[in-house]
Amino acid sequence: MARLIASEVGKALGQTIVVENRAGANGNIGSAAVARSAADGYTLLLSGIGSHAINAGLYKSMPYDTVKDFTHITLIASGPNGIAVHPDFPARTLADLVALAKREPGKHSYASSGTGSSGNLAMELFKLKAGVAIEHIPYRGGAPAMTDVLGGQVPVLITNADALLPHVKDGRLRMLAVTSAERSALFPDTPTVVESGTPDVIAVSWTGLSAPAGLPAAMVARLQAETAKAVRGPLKEKLLANGLVPGGISAEAYASFVASETTRWKEVVEAAGIKPE
Repeated sequence: MARLIASEVGKALGQTIVVENRAGANGNIGSAAVARSAADGYTLLLSGIGSHAINAGLYKSMPYDTVKDFTHITLIASGPNGIAVHPDFPARTLADLVALAKREPGKHSYASSGTGSSGNLAMELFKLKAGVAIEHIPYRGGAPAMTDVLGGQVPVLITNADALLPHVKDGRLRMLAVTSAERSALFPDTPTVVESGTPDVIAVSWTGLSAPAGLPAAMVARLQAETAKAVRGPLKEKLLANGLVPGGISAEAYASFVASETTRWKEVVEAAGIKPE
């Protein structure tokens, strides 16, 4: 995502935007580096649901404030997680999974790309709302989680919907639901969690563009405008093809969204008793 934005926005600005990966602590390390940088428009951040919502509830001590330490510029894109099962698993629908989990509490398990991932939080929200006990098996990334579910070691998987598509098409996985408010264009015949009978479960993974706090208003306006043009123009079809909804909202709207997501997921982390790995 960062490279797509860097290419298109860089052309519009007449600048080469260098993408630097700073992995670790679910995005905290890279985000903290940006928070400490000068607010001159030359250091930007690909913010997201992990680094700028979930982590605030997951970690006892954070190296930054997700709201106060950044200038939030715009939402880039968002997309749902999908809940899928191995084809040998008896649940044909999400309602079947709920019934099975209530009949055999704690017997079944689900795989995610890791503790604190958007999939983990979405599934824990679903469990809270549905009143079921399904054990979480965290993996170090989506690929190993996918491998074990395809192999039948774990029956249920939650991950980004686009990653499920090829395996659903070849019959190696069966889709039960998506976690967005509306059905995914990738899976038009798959109901949402809400449609499947569990209310108030809307959980999308998202990424946006942010900068250090105090970025001048003129820079914010320019970066927001050029990013919005990119995701609604040349990048739109690529995003849609991957099951993502293009963003481009105002800086004020994105800042408000980040604040609301931080509060929301902190409540879920606390209610579900999730601890960092």
